[in-house]
Amino acid sequence: MLVALIWIFCSWSPEQQLDINQATKSEIRALPVDSLTADKIYEYLQLYGRFNSIYDLLKIPGITPEKLEQLKGLIYLSSRSWEERLANNVQRIQRRLASEDGPGKAVVEEWQDLLLDPINVNRASVDELLLLENVSLVDAVAVVKFVGAGGRITSWRDLASKVDGLSSYGYRGMRNYVRFDDRAVGGLKRSFFSGNYRLKFESAEDWWVWTGVEEFASALKNLIADSAQFREAGWTQSEIDFFQERLLQEQKYRASMVNNSSVRQRLRFRGGERMRAGLWVEQKFYEPKAISELKGYVTADRIGPVKRLMLGDFRLTLGQGLLMDNNFELMSRVHKRTTGLFGDLNENPGFGLRGGAAELMFGRLGLLGFFSYAPRDGILNPDSSVNWYIVSTPRYPSLKNVMHQTDAGGKLAFDLSGIGFIPLGTKLGFNGLFSSIDRSLNPNARWLDLPGDAELLDDPNWTRLDSGRNRLIYSADFRSVINNLALEGEFAQQAKGGKAYLLKAYTQYDYLNFTVLYRHYDVDYNNPYNRGFCEELRFEDTPLEKSYRLVDPTFAALQDFPMPKAEQGFFAELRYQISRQITFTRVFVDVWRNLAYGADNCRFQGEVEYRPVYPLRLRFRHKVQVKEKPKLVLGTRTVSMESALRALVSLSNWDYLTGEVRFSKTLLTPMMEYNDEASISGDFLMIQWEHNFSDDFQGEIGIANWRSAGLSNWMFEDNRIDFVDGNGFKWYLAFSDRIGDNLLVYLKFRQKLSEFPHTGLGSSGEVHYQDGTPAQDFVSKDNRFDISLQIDFLW
Repeated sequence: MLVALIWIFCSWSPEQQLDINQATKSEIRALPVDSLTADKIYEYLQLYGRFNSIYDLLKIPGITPEKLEQLKGLIYLSSRSWEERLANNVQRIQRRLASEDGPGKAVVEEWQDLLLDPINVNRASVDELLLLENVSLVDAVAVVKFVGAGGRITSWRDLASKVDGLSSYGYRGMRNYVRFDDRAVGGLKRSFFSGNYRLKFESAEDWWVWTGVEEFASALKNLIADSAQFREAGWTQSEIDFFQERLLQEQKYRASMVNNSSVRQRLRFRGGERMRAGLWVEQKFYEPKAISELKGYVTADRIGPVKRLMLGDFRLTLGQGLLMDNNFELMSRVHKRTTGLFGDLNENPGFGLRGGAAELMFGRLGLLGFFSYAPRDGILNPDSSVNWYIVSTPRYPSLKNVMHQTDAGGKLAFDLSGIGFIPLGTKLGFNGLFSSIDRSLNPNARWLDLPGDAELLDDPNWTRLDSGRNRLIYSADFRSVINNLALEGEFAQQAKGGKAYLLKAYTQYDYLNFTVLYRHYDVDYNNPYNRGFCEELRFEDTPLEKSYRLVDPTFAALQDFPMPKAEQGFFAELRYQISRQITFTRVFVDVWRNLAYGADNCRFQGEVEYRPVYPLRLRFRHKVQVKEKPKLVLGTRTVSMESALRALVSLSNWDYLTGEVRFSKTLLTPMMEYNDEASISGDFLMIQWEHNFSDDFQGEIGIANWRSAGLSNWMFEDNRIDFVDGNGFKWYLAFSDRIGDNLLVYLKFRQKLSEFPHTGLGSSGEVHYQDGTPAQDFVSKDNRFDISLQIDFLW
């Protein structure tokens, strides 16, 4: 027996170890295990795809700890292939959309593209590294400084250990998007033409503001029954007829929307290292046209001084986003933005740029110029002028493409790194933007607000919008890094308008990072492309939030227009790991003023994580917000409080179990508007389970129950944020599968049942139906079932 063991160990030298994850059945049977155990090992591989740890073999009947020790010298586990890592990262990046400080859909698209063609970290610039997930300016400068000093990064170990000043967040963010030489990543040989195709089907889409046929019927009733009141307010009969025809068309269009499904197709491809192109097609089944929207672009990169030349649809972000960021999303309290020139293959209603752009580099001097001529959605006035831009879902024909806008501008940037005492990463930029539309802007509240209504649309955030056809804005931005301190900022000025500026400082250590930010946006700074850091959107907390107070309920979509409110404030944020067990994952305070009224507001939020044992993490989060709701006569104050406890449990085989309970309450100033209620509240309970059936096939299930006493809530799903109201229950089931090296499939089912109690209607006896019958309390219900399917093909 001893001689046999010696012969086995000698014949299986380290060079001849068996890769158990790639072994055939006959090779496994050659190991010192009986045939039944060998078959069980092979069946495990067929079911789960691979062993992630040598100790996973203990799950096999017949493999004892003693037998495992015997096998350790005979086998090894190969690392996961590039294709396997790619599939997991595509799904992981999409999950980033379901986070409070999510990056936005457009940035997620860029990250997914970089997964297919990682950048060479030894040749990357500061700007290129800043595109990557969770990479700060300090991180990017640390890597470039290390390489510039003669260092070379040849492995993940080098990146993690040799680069002084690179944070753990930065390392984890970089590792999926960089390579260490110009060879194909993972040894994968790509043809001259490579790319990816995505097909995405959704059975329904989320509407920003829900508008039903009943709302249009009510608006028509107000217009016709109260026509005398409209005329008293100065309306002519032709203006009344204009809105009556408009409402009838919108009501008819809304009634025809039986099937709300949509299909989006996206194709990206590359020709060698320098040519790229993309095509995006959207079809909404409720629209009469076969193609609802078509977008595309072609680029040439790194040809002489030309860094990028682009024709078609593009997205552009400059500086801190005060002058130009044509992304249609604006999330509160997000201060990390991805800047640059990118192809636009995503939904971008109302802000898409279509034309040409070029970015050139001449040593330290950078030049960028762009020109765009594209349609814009807006609210058309009876005199053919445009009240203001609007972004709505769905895009009603009365709002869609009512004007065309020309945008032209550019950027002149100077890289000052290393000049004298100036540190690496220092950059100074000067930007300009000229916009012109083919209709005149006339933001007149007279054609939005119902005449005789108790609440007037007199908020200066609306009444001081600019008018006319042309807009000229210029700005200057800067950035610099001093050791582990990064400084950034931008100052913008609108000709014949106001100013806006933002200053930010960020410092990081091994277990601590700290951000402070100050911003100021004048009431007269009216740039639709402004996506600067903010707490509130421009038309939030105005009468535009109430569709029943508006002449046309579709105008309520203005409340989500992605432009900051005129505000001035100071924001400070901390992330600090005290020990292996205790981490303040995010603590911030924001004190800001609504400059339109001089109303002061404050928000504090803190989250602490405690890990008593390795598999379990407990996160407690608490929020307090004091907010003034200003009015010209008498303002009101609300105090909002929110507490949440979240448990995250790591299970075997990389499974994950999450549970969250949240309680929210808002104290109100008692008013008739709120039925003299002193507070509103809402809470929910949610449980989610992620299960790995194999390395290629994963699933997630989530269930939630909520109740609302007047206060809506929000919760995370696998790759989205869902807003809930009323009382209800929902579940979702999502699967992702890597069917082959080039094919990824994602499928999700979701059902949401909501109840909306309408109480107090009959308590006074003063509310009646049209026939005189007294109104009674009732509960309206909504049962929504959704299906989402996404197919990705890579080559």
